[in-house]
Amino acid sequence: MDIAIITESAHEEITRSVTLSNDEWLILSQCVESFSDTYRKQHSQTIATYVTRGQLDQAQAEATRMNELLRKLDELQANLV
Repeated sequence: MDIAIITESAHEEITRSVTLSNDEWLILSQCVESFSDTYRKQHSQTIATYVTRGQLDQAQAEATRMNELLRKLDELQANLV
C-alpha cells in the first residue's frame, strides 16, 4: 500500500509515495497513537490553564483545534490498521 506524504508547513501533497510493509504500517499506526496521546495530554493542560484563568473563549478555541486534529489523527490511524 502506498502513502502520500503531506508537508506540515505548506500542507501540500508531495508527488512521491512510499510502499510500506505490514510491520511498518503497524509501527506508523503506533506512532500516530502515541502522538495523539501526548498531544491530548499537553493540550488538555493548556485548556485547563485557560479555564482556571477565566479565559473561556481561548479555552474553547483551543479545545476546538485539539478535537479537530485528534479527529484527523483517528481517521489516519483507522486507515493504517
